[in-house]
Amino acid sequence: MTEHYSVGEFAKRTGVSVRTLHYYDELGLLTPQRTESGRRFYNYSHFVTMQKIVTLKFLGFSLEQMKGLLFQNHWNVKESLQFQKKLMEEKLCQMKRVLNALEHAIHLADEQGPIDASIFISIIQGIQLQDEHKEWLKGIYSEERLEEIFSISTEKQQTFEKKFAAILSELKNKSGSNPAGADVQQLILKLMDMLQEIVGEDLHSFFKEVDGFELEKEDPMQTLPLAPDEVEWVREAIKIFLGNIGTEEEPR
Repeated sequence: MTEHYSVGEFAKRTGVSVRTLHYYDELGLLTPQRTESGRRFYNYSHFVTMQKIVTLKFLGFSLEQMKGLLFQNHWNVKESLQFQKKLMEEKLCQMKRVLNALEHAIHLADEQGPIDASIFISIIQGIQLQDEHKEWLKGIYSEERLEEIFSISTEKQQTFEKKFAAILSELKNKSGSNPAGADVQQLILKLMDMLQEIVGEDLHSFFKEVDGFELEKEDPMQTLPLAPDEVEWVREAIKIFLGNIGTEEEPR
């Protein structure tokens, strides 16, 4: 005689909560049998199905994917596992980026102390958008040059972020003042010195490369934690700075 298990007994033996079993039942993923009086019960075949669910869950399959796989007559195991492997690799890459962002955020908080929330978010966003920025710069630099720019050490990147946060904070405080003022131009000089250190070439050459390049798709100024009027003010300050060093290119 086949042994039957109540919902509570089955939950205890499998280590799965009663609530989860009810949810699996609603999804049609693990449907118990019923007595004549309507009470749910499980048998040995349900243990086998539960083991499959646990295994697929460990491999990262969603409940919807599991449902499709469990009830297929012919399951291409290799194809499914290869697809899941690729998905897990993408998730792992994303997790590494999140951990990297957290590490940089903690370092920045330790170094800077209290920091403007919008600047803090902007820096984290910059880390998130590194791939997009890299894609945009492909129109300006070779693959080899891009690798050099983006392969800086963690310590150096954290140093840049600290400088960037400090400069942005000061620029926000100066916003609205004379963009040609010595104090504002000194801040733009610091910003440009940092940019020059990152790209590894003089500013005249850099802006010559950028001149005429389509920036509408990826305007670096758009990700800055600045209000529209502050952005225009910074653009004007940069324009004045570039004019003073003998280049006519204007920030777009």
